[in-house]
Amino acid sequence: WTERDALDWRDDDDDASEDEGASARGADYEFDGCDAMATKMNDDDARRDASADATRAPAALSYGSVFTHAKAGMENVDRERVARVVYDATVGTPHHENETRKERATSKRIAAMKAKGQGLTKTEWETFGRRADERARAMERTRSGARKWLVVDMDGFYAACEELYDPALKSVPVGVAAGPSSVLTTANYVARKYGVRAAMPGFIAKKLCPDLVFVKPDFKKYVKASNESRGVFAQYNPDYIAGSLDEAYIEVTEYCEKHDTTMEAIAEEIRSKVKEATGGLTCSVGGGCSRRLAKVCSDFNKPNGQYILGTTRDDILKFLRDLPVRKMYGIGKTLERILNEFDIKTCGDLLAKRATMLALFTPKAFDFLLGIALGIGTECHPRETPEGSGGRKGVSKSETFKATADKAYLDAKMTELATEVALECQRLNLKGRMVAVKLKRSTFDVIQRQTTLAGPTNDVKTIVNSALRLMRNENSIGANMTLRLVGARVSQFDHEEDVPEDQKRIDNFLLSPKTALTQAVASGEETWTCDECARTFPLKQQTEHLDWHVARRLQSMDDAEQSRARFAASHKVPSKKPRQGDLRSMFFTKK
Repeated sequence: WTERDALDWRDDDDDASEDEGASARGADYEFDGCDAMATKMNDDDARRDASADATRAPAALSYGSVFTHAKAGMENVDRERVARVVYDATVGTPHHENETRKERATSKRIAAMKAKGQGLTKTEWETFGRRADERARAMERTRSGARKWLVVDMDGFYAACEELYDPALKSVPVGVAAGPSSVLTTANYVARKYGVRAAMPGFIAKKLCPDLVFVKPDFKKYVKASNESRGVFAQYNPDYIAGSLDEAYIEVTEYCEKHDTTMEAIAEEIRSKVKEATGGLTCSVGGGCSRRLAKVCSDFNKPNGQYILGTTRDDILKFLRDLPVRKMYGIGKTLERILNEFDIKTCGDLLAKRATMLALFTPKAFDFLLGIALGIGTECHPRETPEGSGGRKGVSKSETFKATADKAYLDAKMTELATEVALECQRLNLKGRMVAVKLKRSTFDVIQRQTTLAGPTNDVKTIVNSALRLMRNENSIGANMTLRLVGARVSQFDHEEDVPEDQKRIDNFLLSPKTALTQAVASGEETWTCDECARTFPLKQQTEHLDWHVARRLQSMDDAEQSRARFAASHKVPSKKPRQGDLRSMFFTKK
């Protein structure tokens, strides 16, 4: 049952409504001379249509989707119209069902949080209030406005590159995608006025803007333009952070001191130099004392503008007071909805209700939200923080495709992606202990499985075999393996140490220590290399080691089976017997 089928089904309903209208009009002619009766029938039709619209409207407007979230250039878009179009285009599809399941899970979480809050005593609330105030004071002591960060964000980058090569596209709505069946990578500012945006399926974008022109992505153009702009960024700090092809975080603290200049002046220089270096592309620049604040500011005054936030405490708190929480990166639609349920809509509300956050959120989430409310955090370069000092955390590759259950295709795709990951690890001279896979079903449910290897490796064969085994384990228990995305990841590199040095690891007991191998080599004893983990052992320990791998596979299969059982139990829906002769009821169940 595809999105196209769902759309056709709704079209059939529309035709039926038109037929009903025609019947009513026929009756109007039949009762010629009985105006009162005809008027009554027309009024009944109008009330029926209005009632249907009223029933559909709340569902459409309350349906949470990333497609309805406004980006720069979409400030004056009719949000209700966009919500209705998105709802009508997705209702009944696997995507909609998955979003609905997530909405129910979020509602359940909100109910549990409210119940927890209602169960707290006055004394407990006072305690949370004192602790929240103490944490806020402690965080205030870390505040520093000494750093100066600029975030450069290219304006509608992919679309702008296409307009640069074809100026005629500047006056028409453009979506960068292979076509209506693909997902938009971006849209130009003309298209955004209709509610069209990045990450939106092409067929929905076409419904919002029938005149939308699709342009196939050309990454050679984008990489070339990105390199040209990055040459400008490096003039101010060679150690800038590239967020993506079209975004960069540049700390200009030393540059300002050395050249006796300001963030405002540097922002203007960057915008001018980028336009010149790229042949006409524009960018927007945000500035502040932290990466987080500068990122938010880069979205102001788009396109081809800049906004520099003052670095004093008063400037920051005044700026945050009325700023919607969704403007902060790290707060998505789910967290926004949860916060809204507790009347927290702005960053100022976050600060005012810090006791509520401490009582209902985890300590880590509370610190994150409090940092947002105070405008504190991300002032330093990631490499200066404990979280960023360990280097790269993982290497991953994933790919989305048309949903399929073809095992040969899925094996080939996983092999391809795992190979790319292994080769990338070799290029970066990284060896990891953990291999993970990500699988997304046709129902949009996501499965993630991982396994820990006996030792760090970047061997292609080892990583590919581990990834394939994890994916095949899911299939071995009879699960629905119609997938639309697969991905592979390697993590826990050599530089990471997840346990104290003096803590014993279970594999120290299950696997032969290096001394045993050294003794075996010295005595001329025959050795053996495991194909799965690429480690070498005395040949006499081959059986023991292979048994260890079998035990790990059995445990992984058992974990997967239990996970599948939990999934089936959570998605069990009471079945309803369809009405005889009603084919639509075989596919859709009215709620």
